[in-house]
Amino acid sequence: MEGAALLELPVGAEVPPQGFEVQLAIDSSGAVTEVTHRQALSAEVAAAVEAAARGLRFRPALRDGEPIAVRIGFRFAPPAAAPAPAAETPSTITGAGASTAPPTAATQAAGAGSGASQPSAAGGAAAAAPPAPPEGTPSSFGARARVDRPPPGAQSRIQLRGSELRDVPGTFGEPLRVVATLPGVARSPFGLGFFVVRGAAFQNTGFFVDDYPVPLLYHLGAGPAIIASRLVDRLDFYAGGYPVNLGRYTAGVIGLHTAPPPTDRLQFEFEIDLLRASGLVVVPLPDQRGSVALALRRSYFELVLPLITDSVSLSYTDYQLRLDYKITDEVRASLFFFGSRDALETAQATGSTTGGQGTSSGLRYSFDQLIAAVDWTPTPRFKLRWSGTVGPSRVELESERANADSLGTDTNALRLGERLEARIIAGDRLETRIGADLDVFMANVRASAPSIAELPGVPSPGPPTSAIQIEDRLIQLGFAPFIEQVWRPRPFELSLGMRAEYLRYGDVATWLPEPRAVVRLQLLPKLWLKAGSGLFSQAPLPFQVLRQAGNPALAPNRALQSSVGAELELPIKLEIESSLFYNAMWQLTRPSSERYVDEGGRLRPAFYADDGRGRAYGFELLVRRRVSEGLFGWLSYTLSRSERFLQGGGAVVFVFDQTHVLNLALSYSIGGFRFGGRYTLATGRPIADLLDPSGQGAIFDADQDDHDPVVRGGPRTRLPTFHQLDVRIDRDFKLGPIDGSVYIDVINVYNAQNGEAYQYEYDFSRRGKLPGLPFLPTIGVRGVLR
Repeated sequence: MEGAALLELPVGAEVPPQGFEVQLAIDSSGAVTEVTHRQALSAEVAAAVEAAARGLRFRPALRDGEPIAVRIGFRFAPPAAAPAPAAETPSTITGAGASTAPPTAATQAAGAGSGASQPSAAGGAAAAAPPAPPEGTPSSFGARARVDRPPPGAQSRIQLRGSELRDVPGTFGEPLRVVATLPGVARSPFGLGFFVVRGAAFQNTGFFVDDYPVPLLYHLGAGPAIIASRLVDRLDFYAGGYPVNLGRYTAGVIGLHTAPPPTDRLQFEFEIDLLRASGLVVVPLPDQRGSVALALRRSYFELVLPLITDSVSLSYTDYQLRLDYKITDEVRASLFFFGSRDALETAQATGSTTGGQGTSSGLRYSFDQLIAAVDWTPTPRFKLRWSGTVGPSRVELESERANADSLGTDTNALRLGERLEARIIAGDRLETRIGADLDVFMANVRASAPSIAELPGVPSPGPPTSAIQIEDRLIQLGFAPFIEQVWRPRPFELSLGMRAEYLRYGDVATWLPEPRAVVRLQLLPKLWLKAGSGLFSQAPLPFQVLRQAGNPALAPNRALQSSVGAELELPIKLEIESSLFYNAMWQLTRPSSERYVDEGGRLRPAFYADDGRGRAYGFELLVRRRVSEGLFGWLSYTLSRSERFLQGGGAVVFVFDQTHVLNLALSYSIGGFRFGGRYTLATGRPIADLLDPSGQGAIFDADQDDHDPVVRGGPRTRLPTFHQLDVRIDRDFKLGPIDGSVYIDVINVYNAQNGEAYQYEYDFSRRGKLPGLPFLPTIGVRGVLR
């Protein structure tokens, strides 16, 4: 333990002469999440002990180098007779694959006594006891908190845990939505669940769960994440330059690491708000060998939306089942099975001359995924991990119009993956990571597309009423061995890595070397300078390489990511991280009207080409205070520019470029209340300006029964600056065996009329803003039944 926290007892407070003991539940960030009293204490002493204990910060417990949640016994004794630690009370680790061991170190402090702790669980012994305070003054207990450094092979990493994931306003308690407040992330329209990171397209940022890519992280309709927040142990966000053990994305990476909540008894958690309900059950296994966790969430939009509109139907469900088991002290295994179901349907009347014919569209998305893992740790300096995954998914998109064939797609896919990774620590200065990963994606696509007559035929007026059928099969394979060597000749830390990526899809089979390097220099005990650079690659999107509707010869997207920056720790637990970055992008996929010769010598339309180029550069700043009690939060700011090069060589601003993005997220806890606010300010993204105030330039299209602008692309303009304030208030309560909280989470408190796009009059003579999310409150309750 490091840092300083205070336990203040009222003058004259009565405590047992032999001291007293509590049990602390400590999460994987080192924060105390639960205090259990083992002796009867007066209400004032119990309240003081619990308040102080929740303010303590431990160095995270480590198992095989990875932070875990633990429980420890902690005993206090009067300062005049601080005894040795009680050996009869073991510190119990209750994380995945837990183990039990007697206490081996003591913590002493004036007026606080001694606490049994375990070096592997709480980072070893704490500071020695200070001199006893004068009689009549409050007692105090000292503890220090350590800030984790980013992994050596990453140019930068932001790691979030605990309250930083669940209590940020405007996220409805969803860990993944916190990413939208971090530096390097451009704001998404309508709060949708995709991210434009450091000027790349949204599909270039990867979503991982336990090191495996997943097809979806959010439910439709700006819904919650597809994994229960209590099963998310930590979130790692790499804005760029991520480690060599991950790959196949040319921008950033968002990695979720899951674990069941720590418990040594049957535990049930629930959460209910205006839009959904969820539940979680955690069952410990005998002899503390592990646990089983089951979570389920279901929306009830079906009951709410009919009260507002009959034209929209929305529903979603997700589930998670996790099993963790310690086979031996050296071997641990886990199974994580999760899935999601989403359905969105809309209906409307269209057309000015067709008598209001009805149209309807629907989107249904479902997937299931199983991740199995086995860890073998024969010594603290060697760890071997094998894991595998399998999961089917299905996407159905359908559009229907009266007196016309249905249009849409139906895609069934299966993903298979396997990873083997070893970490070897050779002394304090050398560390090696070596391994390989395999990813296979197979998809069957069926589509109904509008039928366009062959030349010299002329299409009939009006929208197409017949459709052509498309069927295709796609197999994408990715395989990559990787190695990373870390060398620490103080004050330097040098990481050199190589990932050899083999990609096979369509007509392409290629090896791509991906060297990466990161160097850190510790100028002062609290100041680090850093620099890194590396190559990254990504296969085109599956639909872009279909033979009937794409180009199977597209080359992979490539990127060179480079950054320099600094990390500084300041008093009052402040951290500052800044970075300058430059990303060069080439072989980008773009729409094309060109043709190519297929394997049979036939001339086919290419639909897409792979000669796109781009660049992005900018500055990122993060000022952060990480504590679980009192004030915590962060200020993030991104100044950036993202461009794409035209075929003639000129550069244009990328469609999701946002010059300035500012986020301020703060939360304050006091007396069982948590008050939080988040303010977002962002430059509007560039769009085409189709406005023709004269109303004389629009062209009437009799075939389609509408007007077209004179210049379809239009000159570039930007949407107005976006600004929004979200607030959240939580109130903790205890009701018998239930520990819980009631919360109010409000998006867009002052109902800012932000525009996400422009809507035009039929002849483009006037325009109005397509509004974003309005004032949107929700009230909910969550609790834990033990």
